[in-house]
Amino acid sequence: MPQRRRLGWKWSATTIGTGIMATLKVLLWNLEWQRAGTPGGTAARAIMADCDADLVCLTEANLDILPVPHLIAGEADFGGPSKPGRRKVMLWSRSPWTGVDGIGRSTLPPGRFVRGRTQTPLGPLDVIGVCIPWRMAQVATGRRDSKPWQEHMRYLDGLEALLSGSAGTAPNLLLGDFNQAIPRRSAPYAVSERLNGVLAPRFPVATAGAIAGLSAPAIDHLAFGAGLRCRSVVPLANVGGTGRRISDHVGLLITLEAA
Repeated sequence: MPQRRRLGWKWSATTIGTGIMATLKVLLWNLEWQRAGTPGGTAARAIMADCDADLVCLTEANLDILPVPHLIAGEADFGGPSKPGRRKVMLWSRSPWTGVDGIGRSTLPPGRFVRGRTQTPLGPLDVIGVCIPWRMAQVATGRRDSKPWQEHMRYLDGLEALLSGSAGTAPNLLLGDFNQAIPRRSAPYAVSERLNGVLAPRFPVATAGAIAGLSAPAIDHLAFGAGLRCRSVVPLANVGGTGRRISDHVGLLITLEAA
């Protein structure tokens, strides 16, 4: 008989029947600091609940926006003004996490990394969530000691070192706010090539290029390792019931399957 899976809030139930190819539904969204209980936060939670995802990665979000069980997040200090409960990146799964790491490497700009291993419909997966600094990070705000794209490139250097040092334990999924379109749209050529060098050839990007239903390329991305392939990428509604925009980013629901 199909198994019904329940969460601590109103996600719709899903079923997996015998003989049906398993899929993994991943929800990815930068929520622009929406909180539960606000109109935007309430709308975002309703949209996410309807997606019935197995795995969720949120960036620029508050801890109260997701159920507490099986929620992991980067460090609270991300090098800029913050408020209690805010995190640059967080991951949620239907199953518990093991091997949780909220730092990654000391060379990564802080608060923008979280890693863990969790059970999914496709088996156990090692997942890294990131929030790569935008081009003006630490330029006119925060420390004010950087040039445009400098923090972004610093993060890519640290991420490449982390991935290169994880031979045999490379992540199955790398996702979050990359703050770049793939392929290049407006980033400097050297910056785009740096990101491509970090990802290729090990991590194809499910969210690269045009996405049906979006007028512009995404800057929130999901890259996947060996043994997986992308079945579909679907943009989420970005307005609440009142017609007010939820975030300056559009959420994505990505369905993966075994390669």
